[in-house]
Amino acid sequence: MHKFLALGLLPYLLGLLNSTRLTFIGNDESDTAIALTQIVRGLQQSSLAILALPSLALSDGVCQKERNVYLDDFLQRLHRSNYKSVVFSQTELFFQHIEENLQGANECISLILDEPNQLLNSLHDRHLGHRLSLFIFYWGARWPPSSRVIRFREPLRVVVVTRPRKKAFRIYYNQARPCSDSQLQLVNWYDGDNLGLQRIPLLPTALSVYANFKGRTFRVPVFHSPPWFWVTYCNNSFEEDEEFNSLDSIEKRKVRVTGGRDHRLLMLLSKHMNFRFKYIEAPGRTQGSMRSEDGKDSNDSFTGGIGLLQSGQADFFLGDVGLSWERRKAIEFSFFTLADSGAFATHAPRRLNEALAIMRPFKQDIWPHLILTIIFSGPIFYGIIALPYIWRRRWANSDVEHLGELYIHMTYLKEITPRLLKLKPRTVLSAHQMPHQLFQKCIWFTLRLFLKQSCNELHNGYRAKFLTIVYWIAATYVLADVYSAQLTSQFARPAREPPINTLQRLQAAMIHDGYRLYVEKESSSLEMLENGTELFRQLYALMRQQVINDPQGFFIDSVEAGIKLIAEGGEDKAVLGGRETLFFNVQQYGSNNFQLSQKLYTRYSAVAVQIGCPFLGSLNNVLMQLFESGILDKMTAAEYAKQYQEVEATRIYKGSVQAKNSEAYSRTESYDSTVISPLNLRMLQGAFIALGVGSLAAGVILLLEIVFIKLDQARLWMLCSRLQWIRYDRKV
Repeated sequence: MHKFLALGLLPYLLGLLNSTRLTFIGNDESDTAIALTQIVRGLQQSSLAILALPSLALSDGVCQKERNVYLDDFLQRLHRSNYKSVVFSQTELFFQHIEENLQGANECISLILDEPNQLLNSLHDRHLGHRLSLFIFYWGARWPPSSRVIRFREPLRVVVVTRPRKKAFRIYYNQARPCSDSQLQLVNWYDGDNLGLQRIPLLPTALSVYANFKGRTFRVPVFHSPPWFWVTYCNNSFEEDEEFNSLDSIEKRKVRVTGGRDHRLLMLLSKHMNFRFKYIEAPGRTQGSMRSEDGKDSNDSFTGGIGLLQSGQADFFLGDVGLSWERRKAIEFSFFTLADSGAFATHAPRRLNEALAIMRPFKQDIWPHLILTIIFSGPIFYGIIALPYIWRRRWANSDVEHLGELYIHMTYLKEITPRLLKLKPRTVLSAHQMPHQLFQKCIWFTLRLFLKQSCNELHNGYRAKFLTIVYWIAATYVLADVYSAQLTSQFARPAREPPINTLQRLQAAMIHDGYRLYVEKESSSLEMLENGTELFRQLYALMRQQVINDPQGFFIDSVEAGIKLIAEGGEDKAVLGGRETLFFNVQQYGSNNFQLSQKLYTRYSAVAVQIGCPFLGSLNNVLMQLFESGILDKMTAAEYAKQYQEVEATRIYKGSVQAKNSEAYSRTESYDSTVISPLNLRMLQGAFIALGVGSLAAGVILLLEIVFIKLDQARLWMLCSRLQWIRYDRKV
């Protein structure tokens, strides 16, 4: 009977011992101080934060007095080891100290002389659990706390120090195993009678612990985003409900991943690091963005797959997850898996009207110079001819005097009246006679020369001949030959409109041509537009003005949907996204039907994990090895090659089907004709239009000349009739 009572009270006594801390009397305080000093030194850090609060379980004054003595002794020994320490008696100041260290990415080690239950909730609520923060709880009892009573969940790093006997201390660590069960495991111990700590450093490194996950299962959000993930949704219910973000509701939505670059990457990581993964549907089937409540953005809450990471319902997230400052506040990123750039896609430059082909060789910047050359050529030619006549003028004695209409020769008068008439000779400026209407002739001569019309030599001077040769060479070998060569190239390769490949051209097209810009909802490209400066902010304002009734009408479910929108005839649409994603989706519909812009900005994609993720270092090591060995690039190229093979197979299949169908064959033939087309008279219709316009203008001028001649004849006839009447009246 007593034996059974003893067995029944044994669990109770163990629990009581487990929840009770030992008190120190006599030399126990110095032994404890020495042990804790050696334990802290085993961490190989130079600073320590100490939180010393009155314990609720040990509230008697004796223990409080002994603890003060212990704390003083511990600080004295710690400072002898050249350690920096700061002691807090208020939890708020202690939490602020940890937050400041985390913001500066500094490792912070804390020694807490209080019960864990009173601080764990605050540590989790304030997101102070991080791989850079280590919390040492001096438990003081023989056994560590039971996992049913206290659970130290990841990413919180906790060390619990127990005292099984005098001068002996055991160190338990919650991240000694990679299985994420938050159970404490013995990793080291201290024996004051022997050599002190068993091993240094005190704790196993995260790289060694998380190098092998030993079959641990991770939850990975996923949504359809080729070429990164090809997803088939087994449950098509897409409505939002109150329990949509709960883990149970998400796991019920089954998804099936059929391929993708990041799917292959995840399989390779799982094989190398020995873990399993389970795909869950990302809420909203998006990466995630900041929630908007009452028009105000909440920086502490995200939607989509990032929201699952932030709430701890997922372990990591792949699929072209772009890095941004806003996202770094909620999650962390690994070493980048893709170095990409931002870009946008539009339709391919359309073929211009062939009727204007004869005018296109002279671009807009050439026409002013050509017109000015033709305008000033005539006056320059006139100046070259007229200048010699002006230079050869000289003063000579004038022999002729004018008296009204009479001309008097002074030499003759001197001969018939010698010594009677004394006149002084008058000097005048004499010159050779300039050709009649020289300026008009020079203008028409240059015009006929540039227009390749027949014309005679205007002047026989060597200067005029030299300039005529220069004009003829310019008109024949420069203008005519260059024009002919460019016109031939225009006929061989039909001209197309200027491509929209810069942000400035896209902005001009949205303002003047009514283009619409689309972006994937809750993506990093959308964040770039919302938080960007200059042109990005202006483009975002233009996007919101596209659809007045629907301010969010510029959202698309995926980049693939946007490319499909352009392929179905959206000639006035553009899609913004990652260049690699755009390039991959463009191949599905034919790259010759789309135009990719220049690189707008550099963007990086990486594996997203929870803040303070303990295995981020191990994951980075594997990703860096894959990057340095070129495996990531090979995986991307393999995904592209696979897509090309599928596209080619689809085209061959469609070609065989269209060969049997005359209508489909005619469509294929018309499509091929837009790529390479032979020279035909349609390309020369511009010349016939110009000839028709010239003939019409000549006919109009001829009619006007006839009309004006008849009017002049009528006026002359009326004038003659009036003169005859006047003569008749005078005679009468």
